[in-house]
Amino acid sequence: MNNDKRNVHRSGALGMLLQSGQIKNIDEEELKETNITAKKEKISSEKFVTDTGLVFTEDELFYIDPEHCESWKYANRLPTELGDIDELIKSIKEQGQLQPALVRSHPNSHGNVKFEIIFGRRRHIACMHLNRPLLVIKKDFDDLKEAVAYQDAENKQRKNISNYSNSSLYKRLLEDKVFLSEKELAEKLGFSPSTFSNLMSFSKIPVPIISVIPDIHNLPISMAAKILSLLNASKSNYQRLVSIAPQIGNSITTPAKLEKMMEPEVLLNERINDKAKVIKSKNGKKLFTFKTDYKGTPCVLIDREIANSLSMDNLCEHLKVYLEQEIQSLEKV
Repeated sequence: MNNDKRNVHRSGALGMLLQSGQIKNIDEEELKETNITAKKEKISSEKFVTDTGLVFTEDELFYIDPEHCESWKYANRLPTELGDIDELIKSIKEQGQLQPALVRSHPNSHGNVKFEIIFGRRRHIACMHLNRPLLVIKKDFDDLKEAVAYQDAENKQRKNISNYSNSSLYKRLLEDKVFLSEKELAEKLGFSPSTFSNLMSFSKIPVPIISVIPDIHNLPISMAAKILSLLNASKSNYQRLVSIAPQIGNSITTPAKLEKMMEPEVLLNERINDKAKVIKSKNGKKLFTFKTDYKGTPCVLIDREIANSLSMDNLCEHLKVYLEQEIQSLEKV
């Protein structure tokens, strides 16, 4: 199959996209604030704009063989975040591809691979499965920052990408010097400084903590920011956070609960409870547990099944007799 640069006319895919409302003639958007690259001044009627602000000409929209594409190095959609591919395959099979992918010429083409996918990885996979051409907008960028901005705007529109994945991507962009500072990257992507700083907390949490949090991809930004804040507050908090990380997002669901788990009395309570003594019968049946609470007060916890079958009055009377005998013995010493 070789459909690279197959012409697309208004009667074909371009007309379909216009009719479905996925794109608009740029004249309809003149003098309107749009994101990324759409201009405020009047633009030629031969240009079009997507719902995420990507401006393109008719010549930049065409079909290519999906086997001639691969994802670019800054793709941030993990395999677990691809969503329901089967549903997308069904949709494209029945209705056609209603949203074009964005590609650029591959900087290091190899074999049959000629293009890099900036966004539209799910569409690419679906078209590969259906063995049908992939509808794309092709842009060759002088500045990778523009490509990153297009991808980010598209992902925000389509969703399903976690804050952790985005933070990991932004970290790579900073490490590779695509952007020279968090401030520059935040401004390019339209984040406020505080929101972006909190989002980047994910990328600054040590791996030993990240790796044992049950579902890092669903963890709220506020929780990541609180973890980083606790780490920065004291070096002694590191081991404590490692130990409770498996509970973060499960029983520890809010920043307030997380902070509570770091308080001295909670730590004392857990240390004391580690010394709890379980008493069993001769045949191994659990009878009761003896422990002390965080204030040091002794507690006896009777097994629920046993407690339900006992007379509390009789139990209290036996305990009273035993304690009185022990007190008398101590007084004689």
